[in-house]
Amino acid sequence: MDAKRRQMTTLPPLLRVDMTARRHAVQPPHAPITDGQRVHANATHSLTALADALSEELETLLTRSLPIPEHKARLTRGGGRCPTHGTLLEFDPWSPHEHRCPRCTVAYRGRTHDDWWAMNAQLWTVERAVHAAALYALRGREAHAELAARILRTIAPLYVTWPNRDNVLGPSRPFFSTYLESIWLLNICHALSLLEHAGASGVDVLGAVTRDLLIAPSASLIEGFPEGLSNRQVWNEVALLSARHMLGDARGVQGRLTMHGGLPWIIDHGLLNDGSWYEGENYHLFAHRGLWYGVQLMATLDHPLAGAALAKYHDGFVTPFLGLLPDDTLPSRRDSQYATSVRQWRFAEWLELGYAARPDARVAAMLARLYDGRGVRRETGRWCSTADAERSMQATTLTRADLSWRALLMANVQIPPAEQWSPTSEVLESQGLSVLRRDGGRTYVALEGGHTGGGHGHPDALALTLQSGVARWLQDPGTGSYTERTLHWYRSTLAHAAPLVDRSSFRPESIELLAFQESEYAGWIWKRAQRAAHGVTVDRTIVVLADYLVDVLEWRTDGECEITLPVMGDATIDGNGTWTPHQQHGAGGLEDGFDFAYGTECIPLPPLLTAHAAATRADPTNTHPLPQARAWYASDCEGVLVRATVPGPPGHRPSPRHWIQVRGASGRIVGVWSWPSLGNDVQSVQLNARAMPFATVLDTRGTSAAHSRVSERWDVELRGASTVQHITLDRLAPTATQASRAVEPNDLASEARVLRVPLVDEHACADAPGTVIEGAARFTLSESHYVPTELAWSDAEAPTATIQLGATVDYFVADVDAHTGPLVTNPDAMDNPLDNERSDVNSDGLQWYLGLDAHRQWSAGGLVVPARGAARASALIAGSACVPDVAWRPTPTGWAMRLRWPRGSILLDERGWFRFDLIINERPPERERRRGQLVLSGGGGFGYLRGDRHATTHALRLSFS
Repeated sequence: MDAKRRQMTTLPPLLRVDMTARRHAVQPPHAPITDGQRVHANATHSLTALADALSEELETLLTRSLPIPEHKARLTRGGGRCPTHGTLLEFDPWSPHEHRCPRCTVAYRGRTHDDWWAMNAQLWTVERAVHAAALYALRGREAHAELAARILRTIAPLYVTWPNRDNVLGPSRPFFSTYLESIWLLNICHALSLLEHAGASGVDVLGAVTRDLLIAPSASLIEGFPEGLSNRQVWNEVALLSARHMLGDARGVQGRLTMHGGLPWIIDHGLLNDGSWYEGENYHLFAHRGLWYGVQLMATLDHPLAGAALAKYHDGFVTPFLGLLPDDTLPSRRDSQYATSVRQWRFAEWLELGYAARPDARVAAMLARLYDGRGVRRETGRWCSTADAERSMQATTLTRADLSWRALLMANVQIPPAEQWSPTSEVLESQGLSVLRRDGGRTYVALEGGHTGGGHGHPDALALTLQSGVARWLQDPGTGSYTERTLHWYRSTLAHAAPLVDRSSFRPESIELLAFQESEYAGWIWKRAQRAAHGVTVDRTIVVLADYLVDVLEWRTDGECEITLPVMGDATIDGNGTWTPHQQHGAGGLEDGFDFAYGTECIPLPPLLTAHAAATRADPTNTHPLPQARAWYASDCEGVLVRATVPGPPGHRPSPRHWIQVRGASGRIVGVWSWPSLGNDVQSVQLNARAMPFATVLDTRGTSAAHSRVSERWDVELRGASTVQHITLDRLAPTATQASRAVEPNDLASEARVLRVPLVDEHACADAPGTVIEGAARFTLSESHYVPTELAWSDAEAPTATIQLGATVDYFVADVDAHTGPLVTNPDAMDNPLDNERSDVNSDGLQWYLGLDAHRQWSAGGLVVPARGAARASALIAGSACVPDVAWRPTPTGWAMRLRWPRGSILLDERGWFRFDLIINERPPERERRRGQLVLSGGGGFGYLRGDRHATTHALRLSFS
């Protein structure tokens, strides 16, 4: 063996572990363990019990063939989901062709499910390699070393056989997204590192083959797809550092640790001041697991994390639990899954690893809560764990024996001491979550408004949450499948109990926390959201007492606007109003939410709206009746109460939803909610949306509470039979908690980028598409305009296009001559079986966009594909009257198309400017998804699931000469 190979085999493991001390902690007993002894071992939470359980799980695999799929994993809309309930199908590594729904128990078959199984099978198999290698390193059983080696020997030569195409989130061979390959590669590196450190038989040859055939080429592929400040890039970066370390590339490791965008930079910029990952709880849990690997590796590389970054990292083990809901589930904020229970082994292990990194009483208390034995013992799902691409399971009782190889190597030998702590009323300023708790934490009231969460953020500013025990009245529905069209519903303001302005999802430029105070009897939250560009300011104030809350929404604008406020889900409205059909359209975006509402009806908004609101629970299979709450609302503006049926939370049936719609230059909506609790029931409510007190609440003891804002404080005047008391809640200094977006590097702020569209003769535009238009502006799109999915422009057969822009007296003309090879058009324009984009984005064709220069939204847009006969066109922006005439023809090198928009239909600002962009999609015959895009305003980066979500910041600024 040469010197470099010898050096590789002596590299330390990727996790800094004292193996000698650890071996003593996990040695098996000399005698076989009986069932009774195993129960006792589990009860004591020993690492020996964990090692025994992990060893037992591998017994079947020791003598079976490996479930490594021959085909590449593929993302499709229906793959891996029950077509009836929308739930994820169970993953069984030994069942590649039958996939059971845990809800209806039906076993589904078909290629789409098999392709989803392939993803899980790849991840499951490589995790078993680490699992086995860790047991060998600690207990020395040769069968475990041979299993880990067999997995690596089998996978390494297969790597190049999986095609790098039809991907969704970057290049990958075995998967459809780069971050999945990163998780897969990281497990391979860990398995090989542990085998080499333990001196397994034949590891020299195994290490050389694995490095040459798998680690090096996979690292090279991942390195070519930087994802910026993304949760996925955490995994890409950790995998690359691990791979470079395993390849003996010290210079490459040092370069990645010190580069802009490297792991230390990601930690510094991705973690907010409270230790939470900026994209929200769901991606905090995913990114922070990746950061745990990275922090361990940095210590191994003598580049330990330190200072403020280390403090934020440690705080990240606690932050998600500060917003914990009363039913031990996490808030479904941003792109989080709905109602994820923390009573799962992966949460217990995460807390174990956090406590081992830094003892923290809050972490120990949460861990004791998960180990308290409450609830039902269910299947934990650890045996079918798919590395770190985990799925949520039902809540279950837990012991240390339910954890994984990570805890076996890295958790404290002794279980952390049980501590007393539970989350109380909290403000997470960076995340923008403000929570008031009552009844010992049983009642939970929260108001949203903070960091946008990047691309995974939802327009939920000023959304109200109300839950008591398992009963949910106002909740965030989370996010469903990214491949379903309903993703746009979950990303709408209408899906949240939050205000909309002019029927458009509300994305304010800033949010201020004006007040948060908690006292023995009352607490309040006051937030202000502003869209300065539209002259809109919206305030929401929530005041919470023992068994009711007061809700005040106020707005003011530079001109009149319409305010929509979703106020409740399923409810019985008091009174005899006659509901009439009501057409309801949004401002034009899919993510306004109105496109998903059906059976819409309305009644005039009564002076005092009163309702009995039905509660829902997170578990759709539990039909046990829940208590109702009562709600009262009034407004100082006339309007309507609208009801419709909308999508329920993922896995739930569609459900009714009610919202108030009023109009005015300024105004106020005032409400009160009362729920069953241990306090005094509310007897009656009086509301005054025009003057104070805004609300007067009378309880069953005869005490009235008058609620007023006085000198920017909140005053509650309590009147009993012979007493008068005042509760005063103070205001805070304003705290800005949100900026709507970072400044885009190519934002169109310079007048120098205005392009004058030349005037051309009408007859010059009469020839066939793709022919020269005399006098038109010409652009050649090539490498600098290309947005790839996985292949660089030169590797994607170097597509090009010639664009001509001109204007006649009556029309704006764009001519496209695309040199993209054989024409490929989807036969079905309506159904896309792959994801939630329109089917035709995976055809050869183009997307066009028009918008006012000052606006952040497109005013018109369309998708046009060459089809038999006339071109096939569909609108990308709803409600637009700006539609072009289209002509096209095939050419020897692709296709050509000419579009003509009536100039009178194009919106211009006062300077005569507008924004415009063209995107040419290209797909070769051997692919299912488009390969890339040529973008008129410029390329760069990578494109995936882009659809109609092209940003206005990526455009040309045009004017007519």
